[in-house]
Amino acid sequence: MHSDLALRRRVLLVTYQRYLDADRAWSAALSEVKTWFPSSCQPGPSAIGNPGSMVRRLYEQREHALAQLEAARQRLETAKQRLAAKRQKTHVSRVVLLTYASH
Repeated sequence: MHSDLALRRRVLLVTYQRYLDADRAWSAALSEVKTWFPSSCQPGPSAIGNPGSMVRRLYEQREHALAQLEAARQRLETAKQRLAAKRQKTHVSRVVLLTYASH
């Protein structure tokens, strides 16, 4: 595998793991928030809290991680396309011309 693609894939995996961690933290915080309310009036997933609140901070970290994940995915795709174009450009068909010389 090309070293640039390997690097981009590692970055994608790291950003994906960060997104999963941020998503789990936000989901756990939402579940905790729901325990504060009676079952008859549970807040929905849009209850991200006031600016500066823990739930909003976790939500914003999750959104940031998602944006980084999408950017890493796009960079990997761009690197794949760039490498494919480079390979196509350097791949030259060689034609061997054989001539018959009669003496």
